[in-house]
Amino acid sequence: MTQIKILWSALGLPTKPGQYRYGMYSFDVTLGDIERAAGNPDAVFTAIHPDFYPSEAPFLLTYVEFPSRVISAAEPQPAY
Repeated sequence: MTQIKILWSALGLPTKPGQYRYGMYSFDVTLGDIERAAGNPDAVFTAIHPDFYPSEAPFLLTYVEFPSRVISAAEPQPAY
């Protein structure tokens, strides 16, 4: 399986599902991917291309990270 990272902004900040190109690769963007990116141009998706897919098949977007959002488990939690 081939795995790469792709910035949401590199795909052109898609607002509709479909196939989007970046360089020599094609990416299948779903409505769920659009919702998870939440319009954040800095969202970084992990894209996969399983070995059993034809070489011309698009990459699938999977895990998303938001580098500008740092969440620390060590921060005190508010009292309820």
